[in-house]
Amino acid sequence: MNVVLLADKKVRKTYEAALKDDPNITLVGCEMVLRGNTLARIADHHNPHILIIHNKVQVKDDLSINDLISFLRVKKPNMRIIYIYGEVADLNVFIETAESLIDSGITDIVTSYSVNTAIDTIISPITEEAIKVKIKDMIEEEEKSKLVVEDDDIYDQSFQKLDLSFPALTTIDEFNIDNVLVISEKKQDYDTFVIGIGQLQHHNGCTHTALEFATLLNKKNKVAVVIADDDTYERLAVFHRINPLAAKEGMKYNDIDIYPYSMLPELYDSYSVLIVDYSYMGSEYQKNQFAKSDVKILLASAAEWDIASLMRHVEYNDERYTRNITILLPRVSKEKFTKYNKQFLKSGVNAYRLCDSPDWTSPNAENLNVYKTILTPYIINPNIKKAKRRLFRIKGK
Repeated sequence: MNVVLLADKKVRKTYEAALKDDPNITLVGCEMVLRGNTLARIADHHNPHILIIHNKVQVKDDLSINDLISFLRVKKPNMRIIYIYGEVADLNVFIETAESLIDSGITDIVTSYSVNTAIDTIISPITEEAIKVKIKDMIEEEEKSKLVVEDDDIYDQSFQKLDLSFPALTTIDEFNIDNVLVISEKKQDYDTFVIGIGQLQHHNGCTHTALEFATLLNKKNKVAVVIADDDTYERLAVFHRINPLAAKEGMKYNDIDIYPYSMLPELYDSYSVLIVDYSYMGSEYQKNQFAKSDVKILLASAAEWDIASLMRHVEYNDERYTRNITILLPRVSKEKFTKYNKQFLKSGVNAYRLCDSPDWTSPNAENLNVYKTILTPYIINPNIKKAKRRLFRIKGK
């Protein structure tokens, strides 16, 4: 099988020698720098069955490895890509990278710089299931190490004030509706209304929920969705066969204007509603920007192995902040949500259950009712603004 290696000159010789020694592999090319002409050289000149990308490869011309992958997924969709990630130092960074690669159809993610491991991967591909099991095992190992440190003081802060007691749930007899905090019915007037949507764990449907909100509000308001995660925005463009560079100033789909996060400062004068999809909020900057939103919506998993993340989020954040966000729980049964929600209600925390809604262009009716309930306390000015932009329109909608 024909293979091309994309690796820095410091490691090229080691990989190159080993690949040439294997009788089952034909090394047809080696690129040491990722620059403008590298994309065409790999796709058209070399045209290999397999491309090996080393994560330490030198990059120039304002390109990135993601740009290369996006280009090849459109130009050469059948080309197999092996990504040499190397040793995992930061688990969160690895998970974000792995999930981005998986979403691009790449599951050969090698967590070692060993040349032999790379060659083994060429012969025996890594499945999506295998890489997800690996991630799960790594998360479990990290959680075990954290519990050793945090076990003594995990219940001693504002968590007690909020009176949440997951997973030991209050019985029906102890539930008292009089303890529920009542939200003021006083409505506020907004010019540009910002809805921030984030998630505690990956793949809770953050982008999907943002687009469902836009579908609801776009009937009477000028709405734009802003996607903070560049990889998510690029994958959306690539899925619709658009070069991400052509859509860097926005695109339109199902009459919804969609922008990358870099465009956000320029959008306030053009839209009455901005819905910002912060996705997984792994950085302090994302968390701070999310906190500035007029409406803050947080998606969280109610699974037994994830509920601890929600406990910690409620416990370690400021009490006023916690009571001013709305928690949405997808993929949870009515029975389980009812049990958890009794504790949320007693603590003045707003939470709702989301139903399965596979097509964001036609949201589930129950989800629409949830979104309307969340927005009830607010008055959003009608569509008096007009976007002075020509966006890349996606055909078909």
